[in-house]
Amino acid sequence: MQKFKPLMIPVLCLMLVDQIIKMVIHLAYMEEQFYILKNLVKFSPQLNTKLSWAGNYIEIFANPVVTILLNLILLFVFLSGYLLYKSKRKQTGFSIKVIMICGIAGCLCSLIDKLFWGGSLDYLQIKDLFVFDLKDCYLTVAEGVFVVVGFVHSKEISVKEYVSFCFHKLRKERL
Repeated sequence: MQKFKPLMIPVLCLMLVDQIIKMVIHLAYMEEQFYILKNLVKFSPQLNTKLSWAGNYIEIFANPVVTILLNLILLFVFLSGYLLYKSKRKQTGFSIKVIMICGIAGCLCSLIDKLFWGGSLDYLQIKDLFVFDLKDCYLTVAEGVFVVVGFVHSKEISVKEYVSFCFHKLRKERL
């Protein structure tokens, strides 16, 4: 738990911002629609009860049990990946902090959406393509930085090493 302590305050702050925005929109702006950036980005709030982007197209991904389970798996991947990283390095680089803070905040906001909102209150729309919220921005930043860091450091940590690390860590915790 000590290894995650420096990440807790930033994660909680991002979660708080996401949830406050959703509460304000829900209470006062659900019927509002207007363009933020010309004809590109529009404020258009709607509750996505399909529970995920994929849930709009594939029914299994609109199932609450499946999406909550996927959220928990993703949280596990973030946390265990960070533990592996910390086992190899003493200092945490800025890019890793960004991945962790945005990724964990995004996952936790997504869980809150599913458990308390019954879906995601999305409010930003790009053209007529899709509607998203701040939590989705957090996750996109985490994914983007992760891909870049993954390419740069692909020789240092392999998927095989990660799986082995998780297996040994879980086995050690059980004993």
